[in-house]
Amino acid sequence: MWFRSIIAGVACSLLATGALAEEKPYRVSLIGDAFDGRSWRTGVLIELAPGWKTYWRMPGEAGIPPEFTWTTSAPAGIRVAFPVPARHADQSGETVGYETEALFPVTVTPDAGTALDVSLDLFFAVCKDICIPASAQAAIALGPVMRDPLGSQRVEQASSAVPTPGTAVAAASVVLEAGRPVLRLELRERPEDIFVETSSAAYFRAPVFSAGGREARLAIDNLKDPAKLAGSTLLLTYRLNGVGLEQAVTLP
Repeated sequence: MWFRSIIAGVACSLLATGALAEEKPYRVSLIGDAFDGRSWRTGVLIELAPGWKTYWRMPGEAGIPPEFTWTTSAPAGIRVAFPVPARHADQSGETVGYETEALFPVTVTPDAGTALDVSLDLFFAVCKDICIPASAQAAIALGPVMRDPLGSQRVEQASSAVPTPGTAVAAASVVLEAGRPVLRLELRERPEDIFVETSSAAYFRAPVFSAGGREARLAIDNLKDPAKLAGSTLLLTYRLNGVGLEQAVTLP
């Protein structure tokens, strides 16, 4: 659904125009270097030209999630967090991601030491009227003394948008409506939106709420046999009262 081949095909039309081949609508950098004595908090900042978007880890009907390839001067563990995204509708269909900019908080934990050089090779995609593949490199030198306090403040703000555990969904099931599979969710509270991830190729569209916000139905695409979802675990990410939450639910 969001394989590189899809993006590569779109890129062919771009090469014919050459419009954006020379003027990149994005800029990528690593910002922030707060150190707590064990780990650093840095972030991958993608700044976008007006009207452009980039994708979340589950990009929607089309697109590609960002791929982070890291190189460090010494052994270290690296964990990337994803702030709650937004849903968009454009010529490519329903997509999930970020406008204006995306800032992914990153935790870097070295095996030993208090200094580390970190390099990033990022493969991702950006979209406006068309979607194009993109790649960028960035690097940062991390040490025991903070040298980028403003960047660290921005990373801390972005971290507050990373979802924490939630309990808004009481139960989940897959039902057929007019011959089409639909994810039915019983809700304790009504989120503003719900994004669903699964290990299958199924895509869950925007929720339609009913029963005073106590129920949500999400039409499912790319699913020929609903029985294949039986017993599977879905990861739900949602925004409730402006706060990002996530919850794993297992289907019966």
